[in-house]
Amino acid sequence: MKEAQELRRTGKLLDFGTHIQCPVVAIHGDHDTHPAEGVRDPLSSVVKSFRSTLLENCGHKPWIERQAKEEFYSTLKAELKRQVGPSN
Repeated sequence: MKEAQELRRTGKLLDFGTHIQCPVVAIHGDHDTHPAEGVRDPLSSVVKSFRSTLLENCGHKPWIERQAKEEFYSTLKAELKRQVGPSN
């Protein structure tokens, strides 16, 4: 975490984002202690193909949270289908 904080502080973390060639989707909880706009705004400015989804009643770990788990997996599956197509 210390290394990530230093990369954020110096702006180097966002520099890495300019090299990302694949689509990126951020699935973020509206009750996450890290504000969604703090992820969405910087990444959308440097990643060419970036989308974000905000889950209601959700914190930092949607895959284990009772109120957001189903919506998280549904969103994740839809995004995967969108990128790679439906499975056979």
